Amino acid sequence: MAAHAQAEPGRRDEIINSMLRFTRLAYIMIQNNYQGYLSHEGDRFDPLKFGLARAHEFSTTLQWLYENVAEENRSVIWDTMDLMWTGAEIGGRDWSKFFVTGEFPTSASIKPQPNFQHGINVAQGLRYMAQKYRMNHDEKLARQTREAVDMAFRYHGTPSGSITSDEFLGGLSPQRGTELCMAVELMFSLSWLHRLFGDNDYADLTEQAAFNALPGGISPDWWTHQYVTQSNQPWIKRLDGRPFYDVSPYGNIFGLEPDYPCCLVNHHQGLPKLVCSAFVRKGSNGLIHRFLIPAETSMELDGGHVSVTADTHYPFDQVISYRFTTTKSFDFYTRLPSWATASSCANLPGGRVIPLVRDHDDVFHFTVPAGSSQLTVTLGTEVRVVNRPLSSAVSIYWGSLLYALDIAYTETSTAPTHWKKNVDPLPTDSTYPQLRDRMLVPEEEAEWRVAIDPSQIVIHWANRDTDPESPLPNPIYARGAPPMVISVAATRIAWPVVNGAAHGVPTEVTTEGEPFVAKFVPFASAPLHMAEVPTVSLPNLNLPR
Repeated sequence: MAAHAQAEPGRRDEIINSMLRFTRLAYIMIQNNYQGYLSHEGDRFDPLKFGLARAHEFSTTLQWLYENVAEENRSVIWDTMDLMWTGAEIGGRDWSKFFVTGEFPTSASIKPQPNFQHGINVAQGLRYMAQKYRMNHDEKLARQTREAVDMAFRYHGTPSGSITSDEFLGGLSPQRGTELCMAVELMFSLSWLHRLFGDNDYADLTEQAAFNALPGGISPDWWTHQYVTQSNQPWIKRLDGRPFYDVSPYGNIFGLEPDYPCCLVNHHQGLPKLVCSAFVRKGSNGLIHRFLIPAETSMELDGGHVSVTADTHYPFDQVISYRFTTTKSFDFYTRLPSWATASSCANLPGGRVIPLVRDHDDVFHFTVPAGSSQLTVTLGTEVRVVNRPLSSAVSIYWGSLLYALDIAYTETSTAPTHWKKNVDPLPTDSTYPQLRDRMLVPEEEAEWRVAIDPSQIVIHWANRDTDPESPLPNPIYARGAPPMVISVAATRIAWPVVNGAAHGVPTEVTTEGEPFVAKFVPFASAPLHMAEVPTVSLPNLNLPR
């Protein structure tokens, strides 16, 4: 509803009044022994206490509402939030008691009790302490928020920017799945935390999930999706075993509802929310471009009207061209990702080039004069080979993009199936022939069991058009569409298959053939991929340039 009010200013008052009526009703009910929130004898709702575990979800909307109503309407909103926090504590769903050493799981979930370890609850729960902090300004809650994000990614993070969650937290094994809903909810929570605290890591992680985990679980045409995506995914089919905690062996199929339909109805909101929050205000006369995607905005700043357009191929290139039109001078900031190198620079009006120097907020400041002007920012980056935590594996990045081994495949498909057991076909509709359950298996000569020599890596561009206004291939995440690939010296190794999946990452590398040149591409453009691979020293190969 808050997004609706922002999207349709003409209906803003009507929407806010509706939200206030609902809040007053909620207050009356919760004040009456937490009616409709805590279940009592004879009640038949929320048996798994998912609603109780998500007090912060209601608070997200109520805090926006509080800031957008007259003073006389604020007390009922505040009191409702207070009751929600107290009810969560009474019901045993206080997330500040979970995100602590000794309680937070440092390995894969084993019959989790209670539902704190449910992956999506965790992604949303990262906002619990921060939203209470907004109300009471207790710095301990701010510190605990940072500790919670750190623990979640340290013990369960994936190289694609998500968290393993094949229903419940899955540890660090690349055979475990990360739910598509997890990417969506993480993007929102991390974006919200960045807006509140300004920590650059939150924005980096938001982009990492947005450009890797989210599109990695959706087909390029957006007609089908996976329930869970694996970091190492050499096939997409009904698995011979179950490497997941509580997801069926059908869970990595690209389909309409390859498991529970939550991802079907949730995955579409991730990118719109990212676009809506690409720009944020800074003070009364400042604007930050924090998610560096192509976007435009128009708003009033300190009595002046401001329009900004950002043209870019980011994350597939690092050049951002800005166009400004403003009735008065204002402060503009571009966020500098943590991976941006010292070669980052800005081309100012008049042709002057200056290095981008971070301030304490990891942003570059530019004073935009009244009238029309332009600015071009170029972010320096290089290939990064990153060690995976508690593993012998590495992952490869360029900018915010994760690169993974591209595995050639053959595809078959069937009519979409009902999510319960995925056996019964759903009614077909000739209007939507794209709705199929898609299975992908490696071609006969395709190799997935590889180790790489990270000292032998070469970047090459199929077509590097640095003009941000020229179009990229569409859809950009189709196999072969991204403009840059990475060649790496590699060799086949022994890699066991357990429960129908590539098992972990071999700690001892046993080579099984001659070295060859492997192609790594953006993770989401390779439906069959290996994103966590061990390393080995190999003879020098003649890598393509």
